[in-house]
Amino acid sequence: MEKDFEKGYFDTIRPFNDDEVQAAIARLLDNPHFRAALNFVFPSIDANMLEAQLRSINSVDEFQAKIISNAVAAIIHNSTSGLHSSGLENLHADRGYLCISNHRDIVMDSAFLNYLLFKQKLPTTRIAIGSNLLQAPWIEDLVKLNKNFIVNRNVQPRQAYEYSLQLSRYIRFSIEEDLSSVWIAQKEGRSKDGIDQTQSGLLKMLGMSSDEGAAGYEKLNIAPVSISYEFEPCAGSKAQETYMKSQTGSYQKAAGEDVRSMQLGIVRPKGNVHFHFSEPLSKDSIQNAFQSGNRNDAMKLIAEEIDKEIIKNYKLFPNNFIAYDLFNNAETFSQVYTISEKEVFERYLSEELDQLQGDRDALKLHLLHIYMNPLIRKMDFGFLNTN
Repeated sequence: MEKDFEKGYFDTIRPFNDDEVQAAIARLLDNPHFRAALNFVFPSIDANMLEAQLRSINSVDEFQAKIISNAVAAIIHNSTSGLHSSGLENLHADRGYLCISNHRDIVMDSAFLNYLLFKQKLPTTRIAIGSNLLQAPWIEDLVKLNKNFIVNRNVQPRQAYEYSLQLSRYIRFSIEEDLSSVWIAQKEGRSKDGIDQTQSGLLKMLGMSSDEGAAGYEKLNIAPVSISYEFEPCAGSKAQETYMKSQTGSYQKAAGEDVRSMQLGIVRPKGNVHFHFSEPLSKDSIQNAFQSGNRNDAMKLIAEEIDKEIIKNYKLFPNNFIAYDLFNNAETFSQVYTISEKEVFERYLSEELDQLQGDRDALKLHLLHIYMNPLIRKMDFGFLNTN
């Protein structure tokens, strides 16, 4: 597909190619912020030895295998009670997939996903990342070494179509021509309230690169992925944001807030983390969506199919049931959790609220929503089974 475009058409958004790796690593090693990050992630490894290892790397896959996989393993050890998965048998190494997932954490959603694929000896995905997160040249170098491609945010309206078309073509090129899977969140930005819902606009963008209708979507091999954290590492800041929006009608991010969220997502406790990889959407489900005759309706129906898979396979933890009961001052699900688990979660809520600003009771409700809404979504779709 790229051969149909002018050479370099994807250069402004694509990850690094292998022949660009050594130059990017050299730039990173010249940056004190990157060196500080290395020391933080690998405190027990001699800096000179680590630098020598980095300078010997010649490909993106080698960078992921020798550096990123070890960094993620350290994060799993230091900040989780375990990373678990199901459904990996639904993916095969000789095909490219579009992995569409709910979105909980800026960095760790895709990092954990690729780690699971790597450990299963499956090819890792190319990762969609918003340009708003690339707040320093060294961060851009790092993420492009790790198969991230750039989704441009805040573009001028007259440029929006061309940017979206370029992005759509790149995703399709990756999957159909390179047989390289892609990860993208089901909507722009993380879920701040625990409600996971696929944006129809995302699906419209994906269709811009094909005039084949339903067949164009079938070729993307859309594989929904469900991501659940026992403890969301940025739940407190999410509750603060939704609280401020409820009070003032808007929320303005502070300078460096996205970087701070990225850091918190890496280091804060997460408890158990679970990923489920669903089979790609069936040909029948996509064909049926397009039989409505209305493209907007077709996009909504495909979005609903993705949502059903994500919600059905979302793993609930005791915290989700406890949050529901606390919010409703009830014991509806008391048989699902222990008194000890409830005490742990209430202590966690208190510690989170101590860090927030505003009416404590109102903030608590926003925090509870993050944990109870996945349970409510399961109930709404008829997927709840507590037996």
